Amino acid sequence: MTDHSIMDHTIPVGFWIFSIISIVGVHVGLYKLFEKAGIAGWKAFVPFYNYYLCVKLIGKPVWWFLLLFVPIVNAVMIFLIATELVKAYGKDGFWAGVASMMIPQFYYPFIGFDKKVKYLGPPHEVYKGKKKTFWREWADAIAFAVIAATFIRTFFFEAYTIPTTSMESTLLAGDFLFVSKFHYGPRFPMTPVAFPFAHHTMPFIGGKAYSEIIKLPYFRLPGLQNIHRNDIVVFNFPEGDTVYLPDPSQDFYDYKRQGTPGRPFTYRPDQITTRPLDKRENYIKRCVAIPGDSLKVVNGVLYINGELAYQPENLQKSYTLYSKPNVVISDDFLVDQGVDTLDREARSRRFYEDRSSSVVVSLTQEIYEKLKPNPAIDRIEPTYYPNSHSDVSVNVVNFQRTYPHNLNVQRNSNDEFGPIYVPKKGETVAINKNTYPFYKRIIESYEHNKISYDKEGNPYINNQPLTEYTFKQNYYWLMGDNRHRSLDSRYWGFVPEDHVVGKAEMVWWSWNSKVPFFQRFGTIRWDRVMRFV
Repeated sequence: MTDHSIMDHTIPVGFWIFSIISIVGVHVGLYKLFEKAGIAGWKAFVPFYNYYLCVKLIGKPVWWFLLLFVPIVNAVMIFLIATELVKAYGKDGFWAGVASMMIPQFYYPFIGFDKKVKYLGPPHEVYKGKKKTFWREWADAIAFAVIAATFIRTFFFEAYTIPTTSMESTLLAGDFLFVSKFHYGPRFPMTPVAFPFAHHTMPFIGGKAYSEIIKLPYFRLPGLQNIHRNDIVVFNFPEGDTVYLPDPSQDFYDYKRQGTPGRPFTYRPDQITTRPLDKRENYIKRCVAIPGDSLKVVNGVLYINGELAYQPENLQKSYTLYSKPNVVISDDFLVDQGVDTLDREARSRRFYEDRSSSVVVSLTQEIYEKLKPNPAIDRIEPTYYPNSHSDVSVNVVNFQRTYPHNLNVQRNSNDEFGPIYVPKKGETVAINKNTYPFYKRIIESYEHNKISYDKEGNPYINNQPLTEYTFKQNYYWLMGDNRHRSLDSRYWGFVPEDHVVGKAEMVWWSWNSKVPFFQRFGTIRWDRVMRFV
């Protein structure tokens, strides 16, 4: 069984053209700048040596050049050298510094071919004794920090906070992660005009933090690896294209699915908004199946291609704990046993049965084994969600909420699901009324085809019957490690490759985010700080 998928790193022709123009522009510009400094212009085209000469021109020590070989640090050094280089030619203005960092492919030739521009010498000598204003110092520092940090955030790694309990106990609510962009290849921004460091909403004041005035096609650069089964992946929420503004944390489509024929979900047009792909909410789950896999869940157990799937060490499932008669299971008791009582959702209901107190909790196998012999516990029963019921109307809403949201095709639940095929780029599947619901959202939303239907509900594409379909990209199936407390692919289906953001690599900080801010300092989880995922 293969354990990885092949990601598509096909780069559009437009990007190749822009890259060639940029490479030529930078080197031609350096050619002219070197000549102005009395250096042979051809040396601008010698890799590495050209940057060594730039370091010498700005009067910096050789360790500046050596830092260009240190990953991530080199991104910062390139921007530093760029700003210092244009200063050596008399361009000490704020916008000159910004241009040298953001568009050197155009700015270097612009000043290189300007006959009025001369090489003045290392900036620390040229501007010795010249003091910048307080505001200019801050403006330069902020511009450099924003540009450098945005570059690192886009192409190397990004900080991410775990907001929910869906990955517990592997990842906890309140964990702060570094998410690697270069493992799977950095994805270029599709909506590049945006407020720095904000995802989709402006901090404090609200409203959109981006503009769609420029829209770029999807592409990503080659990475260190493909997506492997069981990688923990950050991705843009596939159903996040439409947002219900009164409750943006809730899936709009799930709201609609929970409606019933007698009481459908209603909303006004002004209560919804749309988001471009790269500005949809970031989610984090475990990739349990890759393109070409077939998966199913039987009695709560996941199988991939007919074989028992990997079971994470900290996998959690829901159990009902029944205490002995006249014994009440308190929060303090659960804390002592290692159960996180601050997650109220995990203990969603309390009730009394035969004078015994009971509580629903999410447990790892380790804590389950620890609790079983406890004298206060009468019994522990797994919570099981079947996919059938003697009275189908009772479960009709749950059936509609789980993928593929079609009662006539497949009735799924958390613990009984599938089988289902995970589409692979270039693979062709037969399409009919029974198979189309599985791929409907892929074909219509993710691969942007216009579909019509005849009176019998059969799909048509380009006015021709849709009898088979070849997928244009890879897809993945992702699930949370807290299997009964995770809204994942079992509810909204496949994750397209172009939605993949990066790979979770390290927890750099962790505390309990469920308590008031100043109380969190007493909940720091030191054993999780700087721990690789």
